[in-house]
Amino acid sequence: MMTNDDYQHFVCIVAGDNPDELMKPYDRREEEEPYVRYHYKDAAKIKEKYIELYEGILNSDEETIDKEELEDIVNDLKEMSVEEFYEELTEGLTIDDETGDAISTENRQGMFSYYELGKWLSVPFLLKGGREVFQAKKSDINWDKIHLGGGDIYRKAWEMVMEGVEPSTDYEKTIYDNMKDKETYFKKFETKENYVVSNTAFWGYAFLSEKTGWVDASDTNDQFVWMAEYYNMFIKNLPNDTLLTIYECKK
Repeated sequence: MMTNDDYQHFVCIVAGDNPDELMKPYDRREEEEPYVRYHYKDAAKIKEKYIELYEGILNSDEETIDKEELEDIVNDLKEMSVEEFYEELTEGLTIDDETGDAISTENRQGMFSYYELGKWLSVPFLLKGGREVFQAKKSDINWDKIHLGGGDIYRKAWEMVMEGVEPSTDYEKTIYDNMKDKETYFKKFETKENYVVSNTAFWGYAFLSEKTGWVDASDTNDQFVWMAEYYNMFIKNLPNDTLLTIYECKK
Protein backbone atom coordinates (compact mmCIF):
# COMPACT_ATOMS: atom_id res chain seq x y z
CA MET A 1 0.00 0.00 0.00
CA MET A 2 1.22 3.49 -0.81
CA THR A 3 1.10 5.73 2.23
CA ASN A 4 1.62 9.40 2.79
CA ASP A 5 4.77 8.44 4.70
CA ASP A 6 6.19 6.99 1.48
CA TYR A 7 5.86 10.37 -0.18
CA GLN A 8 7.48 13.16 1.83
CA HIS A 9 7.04 15.26 -1.31
CA PHE A 10 4.16 14.53 -3.62
CA VAL A 11 1.94 15.95 -6.35
CA CYS A 12 -1.73 16.82 -5.96
CA ILE A 13 -3.98 17.68 -8.91
CA VAL A 14 -6.78 20.08 -7.98
CA ALA A 15 -9.92 20.49 -10.10
CA GLY A 16 -11.80 23.73 -9.55
CA ASP A 17 -11.78 27.49 -10.06
CA ASN A 18 -10.53 28.25 -6.53
CA PRO A 19 -7.75 25.70 -5.97
CA ASP A 20 -6.16 27.50 -3.00
CA GLU A 21 -9.48 27.55 -1.16
CA LEU A 22 -9.91 23.84 -1.83
CA MET A 23 -6.43 23.15 -0.46
CA LYS A 24 -6.85 25.20 2.71
CA PRO A 25 -8.79 22.64 4.82
CA TYR A 26 -5.98 20.09 4.28
CA ASP A 27 -3.10 22.39 5.24
CA ARG A 28 -1.45 21.34 8.51
CA ARG A 29 -0.70 25.00 9.20
CA GLU A 30 -4.42 25.71 9.63
CA GLU A 31 -5.04 25.31 13.37
CA GLU A 32 -8.16 23.97 15.05
CA GLU A 33 -9.63 24.85 18.41
CA PRO A 34 -7.68 22.99 21.15
CA TYR A 35 -8.63 19.31 21.48
CA VAL A 36 -7.32 16.24 23.33
CA ARG A 37 -4.83 14.47 21.10
CA TYR A 38 -3.86 11.77 23.61
CA HIS A 39 -5.48 10.75 26.90
CA TYR A 40 -2.93 10.00 29.61
CA LYS A 41 -5.01 7.05 30.81
CA ASP A 42 -4.56 5.41 27.39
CA ALA A 43 -0.74 5.68 27.36
CA ALA A 44 -0.09 2.01 28.14
CA LYS A 45 -2.53 0.85 25.44
CA ILE A 46 -1.00 3.20 22.87
CA LYS A 47 2.46 1.90 23.70
CA GLU A 48 1.34 -1.70 23.19
CA LYS A 49 -0.28 -0.78 19.86
CA TYR A 50 3.00 0.73 18.66
CA ILE A 51 4.88 -2.43 19.61
CA GLU A 52 2.24 -4.60 17.95
CA LEU A 53 2.41 -2.51 14.79
CA TYR A 54 6.19 -2.67 14.47
CA GLU A 55 6.32 -6.37 15.28
CA GLY A 56 3.71 -6.97 12.59
CA ILE A 57 5.92 -5.22 10.04
CA LEU A 58 8.96 -7.19 11.22
CA ASN A 59 7.10 -10.46 10.70
CA SER A 60 5.85 -9.48 7.24
CA ASP A 61 7.41 -10.37 3.89
CA GLU A 62 8.17 -6.73 3.11
CA GLU A 63 11.69 -6.61 1.68
CA THR A 64 12.26 -2.84 1.56
CA ILE A 65 12.25 -2.19 5.31
CA ASP A 66 15.32 -2.02 7.53
CA LYS A 67 14.48 -4.84 9.94
CA GLU A 68 17.52 -4.24 12.11
CA GLU A 69 16.42 -0.65 12.68
CA LEU A 70 12.85 -1.77 13.45
CA GLU A 71 14.11 -4.35 15.93
CA ASP A 72 16.00 -1.58 17.73
CA ILE A 73 12.82 0.51 17.85
CA VAL A 74 10.79 -2.37 19.26
CA ASN A 75 13.43 -3.10 21.91
CA ASP A 76 13.57 0.58 22.88
CA LEU A 77 9.79 0.70 23.21
CA LYS A 78 9.73 -2.41 25.39
CA GLU A 79 12.40 -0.99 27.69
CA MET A 80 10.62 2.35 28.12
CA SER A 81 8.37 2.95 31.06
CA VAL A 82 4.85 4.12 30.21
CA GLU A 83 5.76 7.59 31.50
CA GLU A 84 8.88 7.76 29.30
CA PHE A 85 6.90 6.62 26.28
CA TYR A 86 4.13 9.16 26.90
CA GLU A 87 6.63 11.98 27.33
CA GLU A 88 8.22 11.17 23.97
CA LEU A 89 4.84 10.65 22.27
CA THR A 90 3.52 14.03 23.39
CA GLU A 91 6.66 16.10 22.82
CA GLY A 92 5.68 19.57 21.62
CA LEU A 93 2.07 19.27 22.80
CA THR A 94 0.49 21.08 25.74
CA ILE A 95 -0.11 18.87 28.77
CA ASP A 96 -3.20 19.47 30.91
CA ASP A 97 -2.01 19.95 34.51
CA GLU A 98 -5.03 18.17 36.00
CA THR A 99 -5.57 15.19 33.67
CA GLY A 100 -2.17 14.78 32.03
CA ASP A 101 -3.91 14.71 28.66
CA ALA A 102 -2.01 16.07 25.65
CA ILE A 103 -3.70 19.04 23.97
CA SER A 104 -3.21 19.95 20.30
CA THR A 105 -4.43 22.51 17.80
CA GLU A 106 -3.03 20.63 14.78
CA ASN A 107 -5.37 20.27 11.82
CA ARG A 108 -6.62 16.69 11.96
CA GLN A 109 -7.48 16.80 8.25
CA GLY A 110 -3.98 18.01 7.43
CA MET A 111 -2.30 16.26 4.50
CA PHE A 112 0.67 18.58 3.92
CA SER A 113 2.75 21.22 5.68
CA TYR A 114 3.57 23.26 2.59
CA TYR A 115 2.52 23.47 -1.06
CA GLU A 116 3.26 25.50 -4.16
CA LEU A 117 2.40 25.56 -7.84
CA GLY A 118 4.29 22.90 -9.80
CA LYS A 119 7.92 23.70 -10.43
CA TRP A 120 10.51 21.06 -9.52
CA LEU A 121 8.91 17.68 -8.86
CA SER A 122 6.02 17.50 -11.29
CA VAL A 123 5.54 17.02 -15.01
CA PRO A 124 3.67 20.05 -16.44
CA PHE A 125 0.59 20.03 -18.61
CA LEU A 126 1.37 20.28 -22.32
CA LEU A 127 -1.05 22.59 -24.09
CA LYS A 128 -2.28 21.88 -27.60
CA GLY A 129 -0.18 24.80 -28.78
CA GLY A 130 2.96 23.20 -27.34
CA ARG A 131 3.45 25.37 -24.23
CA GLU A 132 4.11 23.75 -20.83
CA VAL A 133 2.10 25.05 -17.85
CA PHE A 134 1.05 23.93 -14.37
CA GLN A 135 -2.49 25.29 -14.54
CA ALA A 136 -4.91 25.04 -17.47
CA LYS A 137 -8.43 24.27 -18.59
CA LYS A 138 -8.97 20.60 -19.30
CA SER A 139 -9.92 21.29 -22.93
CA ASP A 140 -6.64 23.15 -23.61
CA ILE A 141 -4.42 20.23 -22.58
CA ASN A 142 -2.96 17.78 -25.11
CA TRP A 143 -3.96 14.59 -23.32
CA ASP A 144 -2.84 12.37 -26.20
CA LYS A 145 0.72 13.49 -25.50
CA ILE A 146 0.81 13.48 -21.69
CA HIS A 147 -1.36 10.43 -20.96
CA LEU A 148 -0.13 7.07 -22.28
CA GLY A 149 1.71 8.67 -25.18
CA GLY A 150 5.07 7.36 -26.38
CA GLY A 151 4.69 3.95 -24.78
CA ASP A 152 6.43 2.05 -27.59
CA ILE A 153 9.93 3.11 -26.59
CA TYR A 154 9.39 2.13 -22.95
CA ARG A 155 7.98 -1.20 -24.07
CA LYS A 156 11.04 -1.72 -26.25
CA ALA A 157 13.39 -0.79 -23.38
CA TRP A 158 11.79 -3.46 -21.19
CA GLU A 159 12.02 -6.06 -23.94
CA MET A 160 15.70 -5.35 -24.57
CA VAL A 161 16.74 -5.38 -20.90
CA MET A 162 14.38 -8.00 -19.47
CA GLU A 163 13.56 -10.24 -22.44
CA GLY A 164 16.81 -10.23 -24.39
CA VAL A 165 15.38 -8.61 -27.53
CA GLU A 166 18.16 -7.13 -29.69
CA PRO A 167 18.07 -3.39 -30.52
CA SER A 168 17.18 -2.80 -34.18
CA THR A 169 18.16 0.86 -34.59
CA ASP A 170 20.97 3.12 -33.38
CA TYR A 171 18.47 4.91 -31.12
CA GLU A 172 17.39 1.65 -29.52
CA LYS A 173 21.03 0.64 -29.08
CA THR A 174 21.72 3.91 -27.24
CA ILE A 175 18.77 3.24 -24.93
CA TYR A 176 19.94 -0.31 -24.32
CA ASP A 177 23.51 0.81 -23.54
CA ASN A 178 22.14 3.25 -20.96
CA MET A 179 19.74 0.76 -19.37
CA LYS A 180 21.35 -2.67 -19.72
CA ASP A 181 22.86 -2.65 -16.20
CA LYS A 182 19.61 -1.57 -14.52
CA GLU A 183 17.78 -4.88 -14.36
CA THR A 184 17.17 -4.41 -10.61
CA TYR A 185 15.44 -1.09 -11.37
CA PHE A 186 13.17 -2.75 -13.92
CA LYS A 187 12.24 -5.55 -11.53
CA LYS A 188 10.64 -3.02 -9.18
CA PHE A 189 7.86 -2.59 -11.73
CA GLU A 190 7.09 -6.33 -11.74
CA THR A 191 5.66 -6.40 -15.30
CA LYS A 192 6.28 -4.73 -18.65
CA GLU A 193 2.86 -3.07 -18.58
CA ASN A 194 3.51 -1.61 -15.13
CA TYR A 195 6.78 -0.16 -16.38
CA VAL A 196 5.15 1.39 -19.45
CA VAL A 197 2.19 2.82 -17.55
CA SER A 198 4.40 4.22 -14.78
CA ASN A 199 6.40 6.18 -17.34
CA THR A 200 3.57 7.36 -19.59
CA ALA A 201 0.34 7.70 -17.58
CA PHE A 202 -0.77 11.07 -16.24
CA TRP A 203 -1.18 10.72 -12.49
CA GLY A 204 -0.54 12.32 -9.14
CA TYR A 205 -0.31 11.00 -5.60
CA ALA A 206 -3.48 12.91 -4.67
CA PHE A 207 -6.57 14.42 -6.27
CA LEU A 208 -8.82 17.14 -4.88
CA SER A 209 -12.10 18.66 -6.02
CA GLU A 210 -15.18 20.05 -4.31
CA LYS A 211 -17.08 16.89 -5.27
CA THR A 212 -14.54 14.26 -4.21
CA GLY A 213 -12.72 15.99 -1.39
CA TRP A 214 -9.16 14.78 -0.78
CA VAL A 215 -8.35 11.37 -2.28
CA ASP A 216 -4.86 9.90 -2.38
CA ALA A 217 -2.91 6.75 -3.15
CA SER A 218 -2.95 5.57 0.46
CA ASP A 219 -6.45 4.30 -0.39
CA THR A 220 -5.09 1.67 -2.78
CA ASN A 221 -3.22 -1.59 -2.31
CA ASP A 222 -1.72 -1.47 -5.80
CA GLN A 223 0.27 1.60 -6.79
CA PHE A 224 0.36 0.55 -10.44
CA VAL A 225 -3.45 0.37 -10.62
CA TRP A 226 -3.56 3.85 -9.11
CA MET A 227 -1.17 5.16 -11.77
CA ALA A 228 -2.99 3.40 -14.61
CA GLU A 229 -6.51 4.41 -13.55
CA TYR A 230 -5.89 7.92 -12.17
CA TYR A 231 -6.91 9.67 -15.38
CA ASN A 232 -10.06 7.55 -15.80
CA MET A 233 -11.07 7.94 -12.16
CA PHE A 234 -10.56 11.67 -11.77
CA ILE A 235 -9.91 13.52 -15.03
CA LYS A 236 -11.70 11.86 -17.94
CA ASN A 237 -15.28 12.77 -17.02
CA LEU A 238 -14.65 16.33 -15.83
CA PRO A 239 -16.31 19.12 -17.86
CA ASN A 240 -13.98 20.51 -20.52
CA ASP A 241 -13.92 23.96 -18.93
CA THR A 242 -12.64 22.61 -15.58
CA LEU A 243 -9.55 24.41 -14.31
CA LEU A 244 -6.81 21.94 -13.35
CA THR A 245 -3.87 22.90 -11.13
CA ILE A 246 -0.71 20.94 -10.34
CA TYR A 247 0.57 21.50 -6.80
CA GLU A 248 3.75 20.14 -5.25
CA CYS A 249 3.25 19.33 -1.57
CA LYS A 250 5.53 18.61 1.35
CA LYS A 251 4.23 16.24 4.01
